[in-house]
Amino acid sequence: MSATNDNSAAIIGPDYHKSLLTLIFALLALRIAFLFISPYNLHGDEAQYWAWSNDLDWGFFTKPPGIAAVIAFFTSIFGDAEWAVRIGSPILHSVTAYVIYRTARHLYSGAVGFWAACFYLLMPGVWFSSNLISTDVPLLLCWALALNAWIHLRDTPSWARAIQLGMALGLGFLSKYAMLFFFPALILTLVWDKPTRRALLSLKGLLALALFIGWVIPNMVWNMNHDFATLTHTAANADFEAGSALIKPIQFLEFWGGQFAVFGPVSLVLLGLAIVAAFKNRLHSPTKLLALFVLSPLLIISFQALLSRADLNWAVTAYVAAAILTAHYCVKYWPRLRNWTGGSLVIQSLVCLVALGIYMVPSLVNELGRANDVKRLRGWPATVETLSDIYRRGHDGNDFRAIAMDKRIHFYALNYNGIRETAPLYMWLYRSYADNNHAEISHPLPAGEAPVLLVNYHQKKEYPIAFAEDFTRIEELAPLDVDLGGGKRRQLRLWAAYGYTPTTNR
Repeated sequence: MSATNDNSAAIIGPDYHKSLLTLIFALLALRIAFLFISPYNLHGDEAQYWAWSNDLDWGFFTKPPGIAAVIAFFTSIFGDAEWAVRIGSPILHSVTAYVIYRTARHLYSGAVGFWAACFYLLMPGVWFSSNLISTDVPLLLCWALALNAWIHLRDTPSWARAIQLGMALGLGFLSKYAMLFFFPALILTLVWDKPTRRALLSLKGLLALALFIGWVIPNMVWNMNHDFATLTHTAANADFEAGSALIKPIQFLEFWGGQFAVFGPVSLVLLGLAIVAAFKNRLHSPTKLLALFVLSPLLIISFQALLSRADLNWAVTAYVAAAILTAHYCVKYWPRLRNWTGGSLVIQSLVCLVALGIYMVPSLVNELGRANDVKRLRGWPATVETLSDIYRRGHDGNDFRAIAMDKRIHFYALNYNGIRETAPLYMWLYRSYADNNHAEISHPLPAGEAPVLLVNYHQKKEYPIAFAEDFTRIEELAPLDVDLGGGKRRQLRLWAAYGYTPTTNR
């Protein structure tokens, strides 16, 4: 195997491992500090994952169970504060960066490993992601571990690396189904690369496959027992609308414009140059194969964006291999790219730091007119307090028996922030079956004559009509109105709703 010359040695010194560990721990300390001083409540999605972590299962309505397991691990150590729910994010990102370093060092050199970890740790997407908890965090670690296992297997097949590959693929699948994007690239390397065939078309490859399937089966059984809820929801996210335009170039351009914000503007340009160089055989073997693990997620999600829509993070797994590929390209052509590489990472990191610093000061966020960016992270304790007061007052001399929600993220945000200490909390189902979120499975509103305090987010006119169909009597109350700062308010319609019978008609 060829290795690049460490042309950058004079710049950062020869001990790349020590330099990287210093950087990792410094950034980890900084990012954890941001979590401690953050003034923001959990987003509804984060609160949802926390709720799942208290009721672990092999699947949930909208996601596989990996994120719940991660949160359960860290909150069992640190408690249930917002920072503790989120702390797994900067920690796992740090581990991912180290795995990337080890992979790139094995494949090329210590210099490439160091810069690959830098490209990953300092990409804007990771700066942002380190301040919240999401399914992408364990997914990226599993992707990095799977890539590391493949690189080692094709060089020196071993049982340990086969186990690593199978475990990483399986746990990645349980983190997010986007782990499946790994397989098109792996299959192509199997076709084109003799060392990969030697490693995977063997008992070791069968072991890796068996381990992967072993992790997949429990989630598939859960889906079978719940009408394939997660798979159906994931497919629905593709959002292919009948009668809509076949090609949607605006969504495609928006997705690719967003990738500059995810990986970094200069980094993405360098990545493009590196991919071209790889396929022109200007980079060391097996860089062309490595590029497949970049292209697989990007091309799949680009196609999705062209036909329907795609969120900016849906192809984020591409940037594990992208960090290695870009670093290899930059180190190989270091004299020409030194200023671009180091300068761009420093500048984008300073921009991210300034932005994060601004968002840590709510009054400054309000003055800059950015309150809309964080409105869903504000005011939940005040919302719970206001809603609790309304609940305790009852209606027409009657005590409310429960609070019922029609919005998933509101259900979970209120649940995390303690409304359950005041009242039972349920989801009112618009349809006769759970078709939108896990709370509809775990906490459907039971039938009963006593009134419930119905909290209505959706403004569509069919919702009051549906309320009237499901309840024998409904009376609209004064709306809930909570100041979120910066001119933003949380305004929700409230109803006293009597005599509930779950619908069988919708």
